[in-house]
Amino acid sequence: MAADTTPGHGYAQTAETGVQERIARLEHGFGDLDDPGNPLGAEQFVRADGERRMLPAAEQLLEDFGFNAEFVPEELGGRLRRLDALVRVMRTVFRRDAALGLGYGMSTYLAAVVVWSGGSVHQRRRTADLLLSGGRMACAYPQPAEGNDFLHNGFTAVPDGDGYLLSGRKEALNNAARAASLLLFARVGRSGPDAHSAFLIDTPQSGTPGFRLLPRRSTTGIRGCLVHGLEFTRYRVSDRELLGAEPDGAELAARAFPVTRAAGPSMALGCADTALRTAVAFARSHRSRSRASLRMPRTRAALLDAFSDLLMCDALALVATRAVHLLPRESATLSAVVKYLLPMFLTETLYDLSIVLGAESYARQGAYAAFQKSVRDLPMIGLGPVGSEASRAAIAAHLLRLPALRGPDSGPAGAALFQPFEPGLPDVRPWEFTLPAEGDSLVGGLEASVEHARAPGGGELERALAGYADALGTELDRLRHDCAALVSRRGGRPEPRVYALADRYSLIAAGAACLGVWRHHTASGDDLLAGPAWAVMALARVLRRLDPATPRPPRLGEEQLLSELVDRFDDARSYDLYATLIGR
Repeated sequence: MAADTTPGHGYAQTAETGVQERIARLEHGFGDLDDPGNPLGAEQFVRADGERRMLPAAEQLLEDFGFNAEFVPEELGGRLRRLDALVRVMRTVFRRDAALGLGYGMSTYLAAVVVWSGGSVHQRRRTADLLLSGGRMACAYPQPAEGNDFLHNGFTAVPDGDGYLLSGRKEALNNAARAASLLLFARVGRSGPDAHSAFLIDTPQSGTPGFRLLPRRSTTGIRGCLVHGLEFTRYRVSDRELLGAEPDGAELAARAFPVTRAAGPSMALGCADTALRTAVAFARSHRSRSRASLRMPRTRAALLDAFSDLLMCDALALVATRAVHLLPRESATLSAVVKYLLPMFLTETLYDLSIVLGAESYARQGAYAAFQKSVRDLPMIGLGPVGSEASRAAIAAHLLRLPALRGPDSGPAGAALFQPFEPGLPDVRPWEFTLPAEGDSLVGGLEASVEHARAPGGGELERALAGYADALGTELDRLRHDCAALVSRRGGRPEPRVYALADRYSLIAAGAACLGVWRHHTASGDDLLAGPAWAVMALARVLRRLDPATPRPPRLGEEQLLSELVDRFDDARSYDLYATLIGR
């Protein structure tokens, strides 16, 4: 993910074709999720989840596919160049089983991304060889004060000759029992947030002196994942296993967070996609007089709200994953917004959809059991090295600088931020992730999108979009005024009020992402993104969270999005920006 040169347009287009072909191969390999006779169908994944294991046939499919190559940069022999492309491939797995997505894929990538950005040539080569041969990794990031105690990290490393003595426990680590390599962060002789160092070690064998694999932890969701604790007692590691210099751990973790915060929740959209598809299947199976029928206003509203939220979440995730390449200094804030907002939105979406399914939303077997599995899995995906509160704190810190930040630069980079299939992205520059942002391109560019939406002409939906865009611009003006007043009054020091402003900023950023994707969509034809209906519906959802008095969208927008919802169900296409063919 950090090659020396940026490929030309022809190479980039070829690479995008390769991404689409790999997704199609995976989808074909997994087959029809709803087919009870499919050995890789939903029924089989639900059964494996009930037995607290991953489905062996699914792991074999990924092994035969060489799935780990998706996490290895191209210059090291893998297939990784664009973060947004990696996310799209991973959604194919998360649509089937979040435990498979985390256990086979995301946990390994969480460790590998630190090696790619901070490891030596030897460490990068060794890690690439491990992954390309099918090996797995596990990681124990340092946990900030705002983090989750369930994931608490307490390792220390005491210098000892030409190495260190590692001690401490990690209570819950996914893949610990199956990983060939561990990435650990430990405090080295000092206190304070900058005292961590990172170590890349081979996983000790069972019975090795100074090491103990703790019993498997039971989890409510992602039950197929092997979650164990680790305990080290004066376990010796050599100085060659130090990643970077001492104590560079905090810097290395900070370089990884923009990537992992943006990617993880975006991958989880695959899980929410399956939940929505299950709810649509339930509604389609009921007669018109049933309360769950698509003819009933409550059912239609729940399904449309869920579809609108998925599109909005994907627009925000798209911006954050592409900003890793295009706006590295701003990606820390954008990824924090994704990490904070998406788990909350998706969890609320599943709760609302449960009203459609009624008692079937609790089913642990049968045609609709995949829904209950998604309900249990999604909150677990929201856990991670940096939790929601830590992300909210990062957004709050950004807001204290917001009045002084400039707007976006003009040029093609602005449009590239919002284009789902545009392959021409520059290489990742991880050393810039920790540098202060000079601007706020997403929110700062909202004014231009509002002006674009005000263009004369158009029909009912275009007028509604212009009105919603104006309302979003007004919300941004209010936010800027409140941020300036807060900074002036408190001298830039945080206070509880700034966290309420962080909530408002996150919603405005989500609305700006939707407007940006609508404005810069370049594909021709009659696909959903070419029209205003989806943007109208998504912005209505955002604005009603900011102001409950926001008027409902035109009935025409609801009708067009409902038609798209049903068409995608019938055609087996995903409910995100990409409308990917599923199981074909």
